[in-house]
Amino acid sequence: KLAFKATRSHNDYKYYGTLCPWLQIRCLRLLQYFPFPTRDEDKKRLEDTIGKILSTEKKKTSKGAKANKSNADHAILFECLNLIIHYAQNGEFHNRAMLGKAAALLGRFVALKEANIRYLGLDCMARLAKVEGTLPKIQEQLTTIQYSLHKDLDISIRKRALDMLFVMCDEGNAPKIIQELLVFLHAAEYQIREELVLKIAILAERFATDLRWYIDVILKLLTIAGDYISDDIWYRVIQIVTNNERLQKYAALTMYKALEGKIHENGIKVGGYIIGEFCDQMFSKKITGRNLFNVLNRHFPTSSPSTQALLLSAFVKLANTFEELRPELSKLFSRYKVHADVEIQQRACEYSAINSNGDEKLIESVFEVMPAFERDQSDNMLLKRVETQSKRRVVEEKGEKSQTTEDEDEDDEDEDEDEEDEGVFEDQTQEELQALLQSASGSGYLYSSPLLQIGVKMQVGTGHEMKMKIFYGNKSTLPIEELSCSFEKTPDATVSLVPNDPITVEAKKQERQFLRIQCHRPMSTPLGAVLRFTHDEEEIDVHISFPIIVTQFIKAHQCSGKKFVELWKSWTHEAKTIVDLASNIEDIDSFKDSLSNQLHCKIIDMSGILAKPKTVLCLAGIFEATRRGTSNEDVLRMPVLVRFQLKRTAFQVAVKSQSSALSSAIMASVKLIHEKQAN
Repeated sequence: KLAFKATRSHNDYKYYGTLCPWLQIRCLRLLQYFPFPTRDEDKKRLEDTIGKILSTEKKKTSKGAKANKSNADHAILFECLNLIIHYAQNGEFHNRAMLGKAAALLGRFVALKEANIRYLGLDCMARLAKVEGTLPKIQEQLTTIQYSLHKDLDISIRKRALDMLFVMCDEGNAPKIIQELLVFLHAAEYQIREELVLKIAILAERFATDLRWYIDVILKLLTIAGDYISDDIWYRVIQIVTNNERLQKYAALTMYKALEGKIHENGIKVGGYIIGEFCDQMFSKKITGRNLFNVLNRHFPTSSPSTQALLLSAFVKLANTFEELRPELSKLFSRYKVHADVEIQQRACEYSAINSNGDEKLIESVFEVMPAFERDQSDNMLLKRVETQSKRRVVEEKGEKSQTTEDEDEDDEDEDEDEEDEGVFEDQTQEELQALLQSASGSGYLYSSPLLQIGVKMQVGTGHEMKMKIFYGNKSTLPIEELSCSFEKTPDATVSLVPNDPITVEAKKQERQFLRIQCHRPMSTPLGAVLRFTHDEEEIDVHISFPIIVTQFIKAHQCSGKKFVELWKSWTHEAKTIVDLASNIEDIDSFKDSLSNQLHCKIIDMSGILAKPKTVLCLAGIFEATRRGTSNEDVLRMPVLVRFQLKRTAFQVAVKSQSSALSSAIMASVKLIHEKQAN
């Protein structure tokens, strides 16, 4: 009735000419809680109403419409589109003509000048594209979306345009879209680069008609944005090359040529592994064993310890293929037997012993080519990371997205401007810390204000030590000077910051620091710090909590369901509580995976042991810590068991270990990560 009968008698209920817009929106939203009608009469009435809203919207939103009226009309339209998408994704709505009309309307909105409308249009379009049969219509807007990605001033719109290109990519347009993304990568902000690199890698693999093209794309990524190539990506490259014999020689030769020049350290890792494994396929008059050794060895001195350890493995594989290299490599291995890094030292000792043994059969059996990886070993890993980052980014953008609407009252505009100027450097919010702790990728925003943004990338879940890259982004037109980070003193951990001296972040630039944390005792609260700097001749202090909690120092541990029950009954130090969630659990399996990733624990299969294993999650891990002032070898390891009883809006968590302090600290960390914040 509201859509069809907007007569003069309803003038008292109109808002700038639109009849009860808030009630229309509520009704459309309410319909999403009910299934699509089954009776033909109800179906026709609903489809007629939706069609009426879509058809009259074009008239209502003319260029001369006032801002308030335009906002009300668009709010009704987008809620109507949300209803269509909801029904279509559930397989209940099959009106292809109306779906096409919705796609056409969204195509019109993503080309408008109003930033908020473009953002909402891209958001709706990304969800509509997942409905079967709508993609061809949406792909007609490819040029407009590419323009938004490159030229739009609003970063949140550029992020949505990236989402759209990822969704609408197929075998026909993949080369064009990936080329556009590679061009955009040169100028992309650091906040979006990691996700951009990840999506390019996935698209290149998914739609590669020739895997040699895939290798070329990854090499371009390594060249343009090597810092943002995660371990998951270069692991995946190695898996694909190992599993495709026809690709191995091309990949090895390509990486050999790349290593002859300047290349990012992640490229050295990929090249070292591939050349070491497939060096036998590269041998020719122009490429000898000596050439291969020299091209790898030139990068050895400047590489990190982890890369050096990988290169040592590549060297010993070269020695297995090219016997003339063994004397020189024996000297190299002997030199690194006393290296400060334990991993390098151990590899050097083992390789030296095997290389000097003289037993050819032993050498060949130990250093033979690695077998093919399981096909599905990590196919879902990169996709899960994309989904997790997208969900996290939606939360972040709620705080970043500025809703700028015109207002006829100039005094109100002045008040809004005054409010924006205040609190430019407020302290970190609990929501910012919680969003970062929920991140499965170990990266995100630690702090965000109109002038300063701090991003972090963490390496966690590996034991008693965690590492973190901190990115300081200056969004203002003035430098941020004498920036220093002072951590609170605690007996629970040792913190090392490099560089430790105050730094300056020039206007519109980015600087980074490296953080290393060694755990000594279970931490019940995040590690706090004060960020102190000067901006516009004003000294400013910002209080920040870093995502350094006890769960970051837990390693996954596998055990049987029977063993889990046995240990659970025998251990007495238990901590438990009920946590009310900030948002409802939509997919229980995905939520279980998230809990496992956040606590860095292994999911234990309880099938046949528990009566209702679907709503119960059992995890096992090992907490590691070192005694203060001792070496990394003096590690204390304590097993941990965690049990979740899941409901839609909350869960009960119980933690058991052999230390009451450890159990209580883990329980407090789980609450911090997931508990709904008080308003």
